[in-house]
Amino acid sequence: MDRLTDEKIISDVKENNELVTVISEYVNLKQRGKTFMGLCPFHSEKTPSFTVSREKQLFHCFGCGAGGDVLTFVMRMENLTFGPALRFLAERAGIPLPEVQLSPNMQKRKAERERLYQLNAFAADYYRKVLWGTQTGEKAAAYLETRGISRAAAEKFRLGYAPPQWAALVGLFRKKEIALGEAEKAGLVCGGGEGFYDRFRDRLLFPITNARGQIVGFGGRLLGDGQPKYLNSPETAVFQKGDSLYGLFQAREGIRRRERVIVMEGYMDVIQAHQQGLDEVVASLGTALTTEQVKLLKRYTDQVYIAYDADAAGEAATIRGLDLLAAVGVNVRVVRLPSGEDPDSLLKKEGVEAFQRFVDESVDLFTFKLAYILEQEEIATPDGKARAVQRVFPILSQVKNQIMREAYLKQTATAVGVSETTIYDEWRIYSYNSRKNKQRLDIKNNQRHTNDITYQQQPGILPAEKNLLQLERQLLRGCLQEKDFFTRIKQALKEIKFSAPLYTELLHQLVEWDVSGEWPPPATAFPPETRALYIELLTENTMNPLPVDVEGCLKRLEQHQIAEEIRRLQREVAVSLDLQASAPTPALDLQNKLALLNKLHKKLREDFPTFSGLR
Repeated sequence: MDRLTDEKIISDVKENNELVTVISEYVNLKQRGKTFMGLCPFHSEKTPSFTVSREKQLFHCFGCGAGGDVLTFVMRMENLTFGPALRFLAERAGIPLPEVQLSPNMQKRKAERERLYQLNAFAADYYRKVLWGTQTGEKAAAYLETRGISRAAAEKFRLGYAPPQWAALVGLFRKKEIALGEAEKAGLVCGGGEGFYDRFRDRLLFPITNARGQIVGFGGRLLGDGQPKYLNSPETAVFQKGDSLYGLFQAREGIRRRERVIVMEGYMDVIQAHQQGLDEVVASLGTALTTEQVKLLKRYTDQVYIAYDADAAGEAATIRGLDLLAAVGVNVRVVRLPSGEDPDSLLKKEGVEAFQRFVDESVDLFTFKLAYILEQEEIATPDGKARAVQRVFPILSQVKNQIMREAYLKQTATAVGVSETTIYDEWRIYSYNSRKNKQRLDIKNNQRHTNDITYQQQPGILPAEKNLLQLERQLLRGCLQEKDFFTRIKQALKEIKFSAPLYTELLHQLVEWDVSGEWPPPATAFPPETRALYIELLTENTMNPLPVDVEGCLKRLEQHQIAEEIRRLQREVAVSLDLQASAPTPALDLQNKLALLNKLHKKLREDFPTFSGLR
């Protein structure tokens, strides 16, 4: 589509999806004068700060800053990018979107995927009827009762039962004139020619859905004798086990409301948790979290609790999954259950309050790994203590925050049973040897990596960093308020850089657009990656029209960045002194660093005499 066509379609979709009506499907809104108010669906709050304007067709939260139009709302609420959100609203309004952008091959693949969704839904409906409406299904219903699962909970997750006959579903497909070759592609039947048979037999079936609620596959638990106990659908065009999280569709609202997700291991764990009111729970379909599952979790929250069975929590596969979560900036905590227990059994025996106590007592990733190491080493002996400490140091080297690292060093000393002085001495030796092996110390790159993780809006972000993001956001708002503001900010930011990559990208796009008389630019001028942020900033200016203090923001941003450069140089000087003691560093290099440090200190004192950010 060209730009004019694109704008026309977007305009039609927005006009036919009235904002208050759409948001009311997710949020309980109450009218107050010309606006509507409700509790923000994007953060926890007790006093409504979420405002919707029917006149302006914009929403804004004065608590968390979220805002925009109906497209922005759906993107946030359904965790969709711009294109899928546009299609979502177009389908809601019955507006056909052109398919010309799809090649014949892409159209064929799309049709195939839609057919697989249909067949899976058809099979799920059949299995459900067998479970609740036939004598054959009574065995499975009785099993659910023994496991403490109510019918309401089973219905929420669309559970069903595959009868023991070899061709029950095959016979139904033939009766409905559904091609068995298609059913085979969906993973519902096996075989070929006249020899087709049902994949699932005598199994309690757990439909696995994607985040939109479409059934992509099944997991089946055998109720009779035989192996395997659990059987999953094979991989298909819509199902890859490593990409799915069981229960995510049912847990989405709970995750948003509680701002966390609890990851368990099995189907029954999830159903039991939801039945008892823990509706932010999903399962990873095994203990080994994959990269795709980690990305999926991060789309919904930055706070992840792992509550696997007590016997599985220490497996190497589990730890690799935790490292994947930490690597993308997620705050990981591990719920340690009593030996021999899993979430399902604990919830049934002691209830949700007891389980919540274990969640409250969860530990961070380092503490969990430290305990795991200490369980494997004999720390009653000197050799065991030494081995344990040497296994902990590589983990500590990944901790970039020095305050956290110092706390972990003290924690390690106490846990292993050695003095803090000994731990610090050994850590210095380990650090020096690591630097020596690398041949050079690249502090600049390490700091950049730390910043990349910092600005992914994780719950543990430091107050100073939050203030920095707010400054940068205010400056972007100023860019859109006045063209003169934008010119001033653009000039100043040649010397001062934004820290958040998305903010930097939007600024670059504004500079590229700055050849037209139209200001601010239309939202369609921006790609999906930055369009949602741009609309959010425009909305904030509309709902909160007070002009931004551009000069004050620029001055505070300059102040912050000088202070950061001083901190960086202080670390370099400290390392240089440390290395000089054991492997002499050229004196001139150290003198140059000290001179630059003194110069920056002087500039900070002269330009910002009231600044107290350095000690």
